[in-house]
Amino acid sequence: MTYALLGLGLAASAASAASPSDRAPIPPPTDYWQDKGFILMAHQGGEWDFPPNTLFAYKSAMAAGADMIDMDAYVTADGQIVLTHDLDARKNSNLTDDMFGGRHDINDLTLEELKTLDFAYKWSPRDGSATTPWRGVATGGQEPPTGFKATDFKIPTFAEVLDAFPDTPINIELKQVSGVDIEDTAETMAGILASHPGHDENVIINSFGQEMLDAMHAARPEHKSYGGSLNGTAGYLNGFPIEPTPVALEPPDYYQFGSGGPWIRLVPLLRPWADHDGYKIYVWGSDHDPAQDTPEFYAKLIEEGTDSYNTPSPTTLAAYLCTAGIAKPDGSPRCPGQVCPEGQTGIAPDHCVDIPKCPEGTEGTPPNCEPIVIVDPATVITKLTLSPKKGKVKAGKVMRLKLTVRAKLGMGPGRFKINLRSSNRQVKVPRSVVVSLKGAVTKKTVKVRATRKAKRRAVITAKSGKRVARATLQVKPSCVKKKARGGLLCGKTNHL
Repeated sequence: MTYALLGLGLAASAASAASPSDRAPIPPPTDYWQDKGFILMAHQGGEWDFPPNTLFAYKSAMAAGADMIDMDAYVTADGQIVLTHDLDARKNSNLTDDMFGGRHDINDLTLEELKTLDFAYKWSPRDGSATTPWRGVATGGQEPPTGFKATDFKIPTFAEVLDAFPDTPINIELKQVSGVDIEDTAETMAGILASHPGHDENVIINSFGQEMLDAMHAARPEHKSYGGSLNGTAGYLNGFPIEPTPVALEPPDYYQFGSGGPWIRLVPLLRPWADHDGYKIYVWGSDHDPAQDTPEFYAKLIEEGTDSYNTPSPTTLAAYLCTAGIAKPDGSPRCPGQVCPEGQTGIAPDHCVDIPKCPEGTEGTPPNCEPIVIVDPATVITKLTLSPKKGKVKAGKVMRLKLTVRAKLGMGPGRFKINLRSSNRQVKVPRSVVVSLKGAVTKKTVKVRATRKAKRRAVITAKSGKRVARATLQVKPSCVKKKARGGLLCGKTNHL
């Protein structure tokens, strides 16, 4: 997972020269990422645990507990976007120099040629538990594991990933390659997104090169989720906005300032700026820390305020997050060990609280507790009526409907809860009323309040069991006199 760290051009003193308070916030273009908790992102699908950038890796990482998958993209000779970390296909496949006339770079090979290769051929798990365990699955040399296909071990296209993971958050790095037109790459990517609608928020596009991000933004201006380029992140620490506006910053955990200078952790430097603008910080490991992907490594990142770690070992990080009591991004338990005991809610083991209960004699969920209505089983409502059935209510005013309850009385009087509902959010009614029956016919007044913004019509519904009554109210806007042609004008009065 080593990235080239050349060209950032920062010094620690320069990084502290500007302050977030020097300019107004520049919020992200979408709030899709804002309310999410810590995200386990699988770098290349988790290259320590699975053959990187294969469908097998992506599927296995998600099954192991990943919340998001990360991938690297190149464009083939015939204009297809494929996913692999290295430009030279020999790095991860069975490609040899005597195949395809010696061509080996992704951009010099067609998709058809690449699809003949085995992209699990050289891979072995980092823990040394096996040697090239999936070699030959892609080319028919051995049977795929249960639940997978031979094609899951070939190089995938980005379109195939979107088809396989329609709702999964994705982080994709578009590689800039000498001799490959950046605008063509951006147009190709834009075309894939256009043919797979619904991914302009849950797919973060990033690149080390600013030119690629500028071209991508021009090719698909409606796309809302970007990371920051190398130069963009450098300028950001000096107070300059990142363009296109990102949803997340994606720095390494450590960076060496200057040749031979000190290694400095970047999250503490970026956190004040990210908080100011509302950006997330999604970190990848620089390999500087010898304890990378250990509990101590994870704990330090989370303590500093990292919102996601792009891990090479999703199985290791998933196990840590489970035992540390760190929930899934939506706040739900990440593993069975985080499920609270019956009667409690939250995340085990340290954040379980009792589920609130209503006092005895009431029902519902606090704070919405209501008296328990005991109904005489011998008393039956036979008809409900709201009157008038059609009427008008003026915006900002209160009107009253008459609720008539007809019942067949039993041995004694009964109490009934009549549920009420309005089809118009700006026309308010009580959630329910309780009617005590003292005869065959009982009447109750229902207050209807229209807010000043209310308009159009509202259907008021009263319901008890199978008995239903409805009234339709036309909302009349509030009107004020104003000296103008036409006599009356309706609406706001604060500018008169």
